Amino acid sequence: MYTIQTVKTGIESKQRGTMAKYRTTEASFGQGLFLNVNLNGQLLPGTFEHMLNELIGNKIDISLFDLKYKNDETGAGAVPPAALLKLIIYGYSKGSYSSRKLSELNENNIVAKALTGDMPVHFTTIADFISGNSEEFSKVFVKALIYCNELGLIGGDTYAIDGLRLPSNASIEMSGTEEQLQKRLSLFKKMAEKHLARHRQKDEQGETGDDTKTRFEKRQKHLNRQIEKISGFLEGMEKKTGRNGEEIKSNITDNESATIHSSKGFVQGYIGIAVSDGKNQIITSAQAAGTANEGEHLARMLDKNAENITEAGVPTGEGRQQKVLGDANYFSEENLRECAERGIEAFIPDSQEKRRVGSDGQKRYELYDFNYNEAEDYYECPNGKRLIYKRETEQKGVPGKVYQASLTDCKACPVFAQCSWSKKEQCKQNQGKALRITEKYGHGNCIRRMREKQATEEFKAQYACRIQIVEPVFANIRYCKGLDRFTLRGEAKVNGQWLLYCMVHNLGKCLNELNRRRNSA
Repeated sequence: MYTIQTVKTGIESKQRGTMAKYRTTEASFGQGLFLNVNLNGQLLPGTFEHMLNELIGNKIDISLFDLKYKNDETGAGAVPPAALLKLIIYGYSKGSYSSRKLSELNENNIVAKALTGDMPVHFTTIADFISGNSEEFSKVFVKALIYCNELGLIGGDTYAIDGLRLPSNASIEMSGTEEQLQKRLSLFKKMAEKHLARHRQKDEQGETGDDTKTRFEKRQKHLNRQIEKISGFLEGMEKKTGRNGEEIKSNITDNESATIHSSKGFVQGYIGIAVSDGKNQIITSAQAAGTANEGEHLARMLDKNAENITEAGVPTGEGRQQKVLGDANYFSEENLRECAERGIEAFIPDSQEKRRVGSDGQKRYELYDFNYNEAEDYYECPNGKRLIYKRETEQKGVPGKVYQASLTDCKACPVFAQCSWSKKEQCKQNQGKALRITEKYGHGNCIRRMREKQATEEFKAQYACRIQIVEPVFANIRYCKGLDRFTLRGEAKVNGQWLLYCMVHNLGKCLNELNRRRNSA
């Protein structure tokens, strides 16, 4: 209880010759308060924390975490998973994504204390919980989807897919191919030798003091540590290869991450891929991928999305045509074929479409403009000339067949300008038109149909919806929730963190719907 004191202002009254006196309390001098706090009373109805406290452990069953604890007979009691999950999700919603910040939040924030029941939680406990439960988070994510569907937030007809490129807890300076890492190792060894020789020279000249020795030891220790790290990695290194069979850069600090081109240049990290439903921007499928391009993961994301919405109880019966909207990163014959095989109508543009029109305004011929005769194994060009089989070939690890027209036919061809991409004049050509056919891309029929569809008004109307379905999702996660980097290493661990952030986004949508219903009641 505060003691009320009186103080004089020190300002004399000219009229009465007295000083003003006001009442103060100990709070004026920085004294704290001892109050009785009702923790449940801090979780006000209509707030994110109140909804979170009601859902975790009730609507969203988290009993699956119990299987990871075996301390019923011996050992100290563990922090309940419900308390940890509430703290992490609440912290993520407030922009606190590191385990230390989450622990500080639990110590200093009354709402966080209410969610954990005023239970002390060390930051290492939080870190271990996030990094060790990726599979469990995937299941909890689906349980949250079930609740979203109960509120009628998932349409189940139109989806948009995209990726958020973020750095992770990995150094881009420690990336490279085997050859590049060998050169880096040699460089560090030379630097260490020069540094040691320079110090010996100064030592012989008597120019080394205590400060100089300290700086030398610190520098030499750093160089030796880098040498040990790189040489140790190279001893057990397994080369990483890309889609075309070429070696791609490995990373010493996190070899499951990738060098990614983002809006801020090249970063070492992961792509957080999300499939968003068109009705209320609910994320129905999410995956963190340590690759440079998210396009190669389309088929896997479609399968996972179908699995999630089925488990969530979203109607997917006959007569409902699913649509997927993606940007040009997903445009390929393989991806379009995967969509067709699953009965999904794709709206994915070809970003290079304008380049396929020449300066004369004529559209250049593509692979699908050449008709294949399977019986005699040859291609027929738009001018009616044959391209016969020549040889087997392999480019960037991908095998294929080469079919080629005769040089005489090409030099006399009236539509040469539409057929050839060469800058040489027609009369100076030294070989006929060649086609390279791979098993992976076939004859390009899916690409042809998509390019034809791209020119229709239906495509333009559908694709215009993509940006409003998926882009606000990433804006919310990155800027509103503050996720500007992944804090973990390893694809599985990063995927767990990405799923948690996607769940935070979905629960925010649930809160909006609950408040809308409460206000309209």
